[in-house]
Amino acid sequence: MDEVKITKEKKIVGTPSLDDVFDEKSVTEEESNDFYGGKKKQRRRRKIIQNLSCPLCDSGVKEVSYKDVYQLKKFTSVRGKIISVEKSGACHRHQKQLTKAIKRARFMALLPYIARES
Repeated sequence: MDEVKITKEKKIVGTPSLDDVFDEKSVTEEESNDFYGGKKKQRRRRKIIQNLSCPLCDSGVKEVSYKDVYQLKKFTSVRGKIISVEKSGACHRHQKQLTKAIKRARFMALLPYIARES
């Protein structure tokens, strides 16, 4: 009888049981989505909220002209790109007028399309 107990103990210790085997069902759905490329949480895009009033409305400008280069340069970046509404604070109507005027001034060679770095 002593020999039988020793052999059973050796088998129990040496061989893997079902508890040692990985069970995929034990993993929750949230963890499995993270590891196996499931749906990810969508990131919210933060809006830059600045309480700016339209500088053109404040100065009483009715329409923006392409001929006024000094005013148009205020609404372009150093590289010559048009500054967005969030940064400039212009209202929708004036922003549309600004984009048209800047594009016309570029066509007439009053403003550069891009500023080259030299």
